[in-house]
Amino acid sequence: MVAVAQASGPAGAASGDGGAVVPFLAASNIYVEKFQTQSSALSASTQPFTYNVIPNGYASAVRMELRSTGGVGGTAAADNPWNVYQSVELDNIDGANIIYPMGGYSHYVANWFYKPWLGDPARRYDYAAGANPSGTLMIQPEIRGSAGCLANTDARSQYKLAYTLNTAALTAGTAFTTPPTCTTTLYLETWAQPDKQDLHGNSQEAVPPGLNIQTLRRHQVGTLNSGGTANTLQLANTGNELRGILFVVRDSNGVRQDYLSDPIRWRLDTRAMGTFSPNELFNLMNDNTDQLQNGTSVRPTGVYFFQRFRDTGDFQGQAWLTTTNATYVIFETSTLSTATNMPGTWEAITDEVIPVGPVPAELDSI
Repeated sequence: MVAVAQASGPAGAASGDGGAVVPFLAASNIYVEKFQTQSSALSASTQPFTYNVIPNGYASAVRMELRSTGGVGGTAAADNPWNVYQSVELDNIDGANIIYPMGGYSHYVANWFYKPWLGDPARRYDYAAGANPSGTLMIQPEIRGSAGCLANTDARSQYKLAYTLNTAALTAGTAFTTPPTCTTTLYLETWAQPDKQDLHGNSQEAVPPGLNIQTLRRHQVGTLNSGGTANTLQLANTGNELRGILFVVRDSNGVRQDYLSDPIRWRLDTRAMGTFSPNELFNLMNDNTDQLQNGTSVRPTGVYFFQRFRDTGDFQGQAWLTTTNATYVIFETSTLSTATNMPGTWEAITDEVIPVGPVPAELDSI
């Protein structure tokens, strides 16, 4: 558990001029600016693109809006429309990854399960799978309430967003007669820098309370053994506080499958963290995800989620999981005996927190 400190500049605290200090989140606002639009027809080759994120305020997210036209025939693959992107990443000003490169579908499930308050992206108004795929992904370092936002005020040192369009063949289930032309529009969503004082002369906090938290999203891929064979899924991405571990299981054709069998044992060093059946795990996922609870969405096949954060809206969840570089995190389970097209793969997507200073109580373990 991270050290807890009082949030700076609480509402009503005295300022130097005798007035109230307005907290940053009340003084600021989310500023949005479109900064790039790119269109390309899907083809037999992948197509990489890299863009600087414009400097402005304290960056919350880059929203990626996908639209497409001109596609004819074929059928959508199971991961469409998200598999239009073979890879998406967000890089720091020094070139290091903040959100590691991973496929569009991995970003989709991470968007949904690590921030369930934002809802299932496949339930949004612009979602469409098929010959003309459409949808929106959030490439978002911020967790919530400014926690994990990025100081983005220096035009000499810019963050970068990079993505690679997939091939037409891998986006479709069966080949398109005519591949679509896909347009990606990028929007910066950022907390604006407040004025020194509000219109009543009250001092305003200049720095968001969540700037003491850095975030990192990584993934690793391992081999899922043949049907009826034991597996040890060892997590390599440790050393930070974990907001959860999200597994995506696939067969040898890259098709998502429910191939983890009962029991699934989770161990942290020498401590047992639980012995789960898939059904119990799916029930826990329902407990913490409104869209699964109310039936508007269905758990995606092959997706297993172990949550370690609290939703401040409904008080569900638990504290961040503290790890070190030497922490031993493993999951033990056998592949379903009826599994076909094996060996397959498992992908572990971790959402990680790195406190670099005192963490305000209201942001701890969100």
